[in-house]
Amino acid sequence: MDKRNERIAIRVGGMGYYHLCTDGLKGTLLFNNPAEYAFGMLMIGLLSIKFSISVYAFVLMPNHIHIILSGTGENCLNSFDYLKRKLSARLIKDAYSPLPPDYWFKLVKIETPEQMRSELIYVLRNPLEKGLASVSGYLWGSGWLYYSDIPSVLAGTPVGELSKRALAKMLSSEESLPEDWLIHPHLGLLPGSFVDTSLVLKLFPTPKDLQTALVKDYEVFFQIASRLGEVAEFSKREIDSIVEQLLQKRFGGKPVKELSDKEKAQLALILKREYGLTTHQISKSIFVKEVVIRQLLNSKELR
Repeated sequence: MDKRNERIAIRVGGMGYYHLCTDGLKGTLLFNNPAEYAFGMLMIGLLSIKFSISVYAFVLMPNHIHIILSGTGENCLNSFDYLKRKLSARLIKDAYSPLPPDYWFKLVKIETPEQMRSELIYVLRNPLEKGLASVSGYLWGSGWLYYSDIPSVLAGTPVGELSKRALAKMLSSEESLPEDWLIHPHLGLLPGSFVDTSLVLKLFPTPKDLQTALVKDYEVFFQIASRLGEVAEFSKREIDSIVEQLLQKRFGGKPVKELSDKEKAQLALILKREYGLTTHQISKSIFVKEVVIRQLLNSKELR
């Protein structure tokens, strides 16, 4: 579908929950320094009031953005167009190249609570998966809002105490924000001002529920990454955890060394298809030579 038809299809989308993911830039960054990240935080908050969307989770990654929101398809499209324009202008202002004309986004409608759980975990886990920080330790998103005391100790200045000139300089426009929203000197707009945390707290009723999902739902992470055209990268420790989960769920809890050749072949196939592991990673995790793994995966009996 070309961009024009895709825009039309998005615009007629009804009210609902969506996962908005911008394109990942290659060879350049969307955010080059803390000031640009802080500007991005301001922009996400501004979108929520300017285009009547509710934001439940978001993360600003170095070269792309994820937002879980509710609104209409038209709300989402207008939000992206505005965000693209503002971020591109900021890049130019900071002497970087603007966003490419064909810079685009993916919009996935979320239709069930189970899907919402998966999409939320995917977004919140992004900084952890990319090796940037722990979920609660990544500043540029909403991950540190849920089940955390951090928001209560961060001081911010209410928008109502800022001059119109100061606010216009921050936003690079004459837009306005609610007077009780809080501006932090380094983080920009504090996400607690505009992020609705109730959905995350409802779907993950305890801190343990949320934390467990964040560090254990590897299969979901790979599936969503594949759909969005992103790469899911797992550490050695995570791969070992994946194998342990699979042994418990699908092989009666037997250790790898007690699996039959057929069971090892089945395990290798699962690791390839459901988690996207390479033959080298599979070889290291189930202690079978890589050449044998390749032969197993190419076997007609396993197709």
